[in-house]
Amino acid sequence: MMNPRFFWALVPVGMAAVLAAGCSKSPTAPTPAAPASDQAQVVVTLGLADSLVDDDLGESTLHSSATSAHPAGPDGIETPITPYAWWQVVSGVSRTWTFAFADTDSTGHPSVCIATLTKHVTGSFVIVPASDTTTTITKALDKTYTRKVMLERLLINGVRIWKVVEVTGALGSTPAPNNTCQIVSIHLVATGVDTTLTDAQQFFSLRHVIRFATSDTVHLTVTTSRNTDAVFIHLNGIYRWRLHNNLDNTYSTQWVTSALGGWRHMGIQVMTHATLYDDTAPVDTEAWHFPFRVLQPDLDYYP
Repeated sequence: MMNPRFFWALVPVGMAAVLAAGCSKSPTAPTPAAPASDQAQVVVTLGLADSLVDDDLGESTLHSSATSAHPAGPDGIETPITPYAWWQVVSGVSRTWTFAFADTDSTGHPSVCIATLTKHVTGSFVIVPASDTTTTITKALDKTYTRKVMLERLLINGVRIWKVVEVTGALGSTPAPNNTCQIVSIHLVATGVDTTLTDAQQFFSLRHVIRFATSDTVHLTVTTSRNTDAVFIHLNGIYRWRLHNNLDNTYSTQWVTSALGGWRHMGIQVMTHATLYDDTAPVDTEAWHFPFRVLQPDLDYYP
């Protein structure tokens, strides 16, 4: 968990730097704030830790079926359209890094940095109706994701080096008033794992990032504030499918983990029923993205 001694309000004036990275994933050279050597090291560390701190799920253009393997209740009500498939066409992605340094030591160097990644995704949300799969319905797409990364200036082999020590999930949503979706919790059960997540932006030390065994079955239950939502899981930018609606505000599925180890990312995306089933309704969605690991050993810092 995040050290309670650190709060944004405690960051001294002049100790924050904002980086606008455009469509590039790599942070650019920051404006002066902390000593230049510290800022440069943080930028390099975040670039090396890219597979952990930036997941690319929010800008995926993967085509996905709009139906679950076991459709239930609300999918059977009368609606303007019945969706067959959907995907995103992304026309713009902007990334902004905000750095906040704290806990300056006797040498004038900060020892803690909170790096916040804000990602703005724009484009089109495309639906293929089941009534005519040769046509498409297009809606405006506008989403913002936020993730925080804690770095510490650690003494390693006699040298102080900035390393990633804690991360949050990414919280994404469409802007008001089209932000009515609410994920309440995410429950994961597998061999040696029984975890409930209730806050997308809770800090996790790397040692406590969820770890699954290889080729293991993972059971997932998502709770939302409604029993009419459309809920999808997105794994590693490759797979995305719809969860079964249990008609009690919970949605469930299961999958088998990879036979290969490494860092992975899981995205849970909730949409209003109207997002998919009403051709005139705006896109209204919330997403939680979390890193997890398969066969990855416990780590205190990365990379």
